[in-house]
Amino acid sequence: MIEYVDLNHAEELDEFVWQHKNCHFMQSSLWGNVKTDWKWHGLICRDDRGRIRGTMALLRHDIPAIKTSLLYAPRGPIFHEKDREVFRELVEGAKALGKRFGAYRLRIDPRISSGNGLYEKLAQDMGFHIDRSEDFSLFQPRMCYLLDLKGLTPQQLMTGYHRSCRYNIHKAERSGVAVRLGSVEDLPIFCEMMEETAEKNGFEPKDLWYYRRILEHMNGHARLYFADLEDIPLAAAITVTFGTGCWFLYSCSYRKGLKYHPNELLQWTAQTDALREGCRFFDFRGVEGWPVPENPKYGLHQYKQGFGAEFVTYLGQMDLNLRPLMSKAVDMAYKFL
Repeated sequence: MIEYVDLNHAEELDEFVWQHKNCHFMQSSLWGNVKTDWKWHGLICRDDRGRIRGTMALLRHDIPAIKTSLLYAPRGPIFHEKDREVFRELVEGAKALGKRFGAYRLRIDPRISSGNGLYEKLAQDMGFHIDRSEDFSLFQPRMCYLLDLKGLTPQQLMTGYHRSCRYNIHKAERSGVAVRLGSVEDLPIFCEMMEETAEKNGFEPKDLWYYRRILEHMNGHARLYFADLEDIPLAAAITVTFGTGCWFLYSCSYRKGLKYHPNELLQWTAQTDALREGCRFFDFRGVEGWPVPENPKYGLHQYKQGFGAEFVTYLGQMDLNLRPLMSKAVDMAYKFL
């Protein structure tokens, strides 16, 4: 049985996602409050006794000019990956919603390992096409690094770091770098720092209001960290803690301060905070390509490996075309934008 909920009636959905081993904050209504440029829809699959068996949080992007929409479940749906029937019910529920809004495509990208052949077959049997791109062309990165925090003390956490990483953290502390929590009033500095980082690394930064929505609408689950030297900001980061996980969502720094290694101290502080809050994993977010020296982006791999994180690949971005001809038309149009 499928039940549809809106942002004001999503308490049960959020609680189910919070408790699930595949939990992700983007599958909560909190993320729907952040993504105000999309419409949010929650799907709950219940058994005959009313117990929740699975959920799917969908973001809907409308294209009014051609009267169609994209339905997207970031890092969802959430259910026991062996339960074919729940997956089928959630997808059918999403398709019914798509028909209501004339959606051309349903997109999902679950936090499921690429080695899960059963889930892959479930998706393909339902008609999904899987995109296994290794770069940042997907909505969510397929390749990332995770740090297992289960059972660790801060001392054990530090011991798991590479010796050069430990040295850089201690060097930052000896240099007088200190980490503090920021607020929305600090966002102009954060955005200035992010613009410099974006220019250096070749990506498009978000605007201030986007970061503000994260801090204001994640209900205390988002934090803004700053690493300062004598009250001068050197680096900053935004993290989100939800359920059993902590995500290092955005980070930036000034080139002039990198010699003091503020980023390593930021990571250490965020990870120890996650430990204190009972998190079982710390997500470093995405990387491009495989962790081999031939990869031009290998440096980012090495940086995250320095914290003892494990390289993880997910199954990929999965698309189900609800209106095949419209899907082709939209894809063609985006190629010329």
